[in-house]
Amino acid sequence: MVNNRRSELEIIGKILTLSAEGAKPTEILYKGYLSYTQYKKYLPFLLEKDIITEKKIESDNGCSKIYKITNKGKEFLKDINKTLSYFK
Repeated sequence: MVNNRRSELEIIGKILTLSAEGAKPTEILYKGYLSYTQYKKYLPFLLEKDIITEKKIESDNGCSKIYKITNKGKEFLKDINKTLSYFK
């Protein structure tokens, strides 16, 4: 029996989908239904593998980050979606 918990591929797919148009950390956390522990696990991994990029934005309120999917990430997201479609 398959459990209802999300797989790592599903979590990564959600992060990549959210970062398609650029996403702030809080957006990834809340819209991706991630815990802070999951966020700290997946974001560095995706950055290290050049699947997403991090852009720092200066504003009057300080500095914030925006995460955006790379071309490599877009290809990976296609592969994830194709793989996950076999389990639906």
